[in-house]
Amino acid sequence: MTQAQMQDLDQIMAQRLAKTRDLFLKILSERDREIVDARRKVEQDEAPIDRGMAEIRSVYHRIAGSAGSLGFAEFGDLASTFEATIDSLREARRTDDTGWAAVVRDSEIFRARIAEILERR
Repeated sequence: MTQAQMQDLDQIMAQRLAKTRDLFLKILSERDREIVDARRKVEQDEAPIDRGMAEIRSVYHRIAGSAGSLGFAEFGDLASTFEATIDSLREARRTDDTGWAAVVRDSEIFRARIAEILERR
């Protein structure tokens, strides 16, 4: 492969990564709404705490899986940490008000981080 071909390939890859990163940033707003919706359902007794935890855990899991490769490693690590917290609470059968309070606290931290990332966009 020639030097020019290598440069073209690098440029194509950079463009694709930028598009993927932009899509990730758009999706963050949707994930934030998913967290808010899961919390609302639990707080209005439309869903049990365990289901709310599962929905929020799913958001963390999806973000943790992609954030690092798109330049948001620290954010991905935070998602992984909060995902593990929910796993621990559910395994310990702490799907009560105390466990839910921990999930709400973590989700507020996470939502603030989403807002920071989107502001810097």
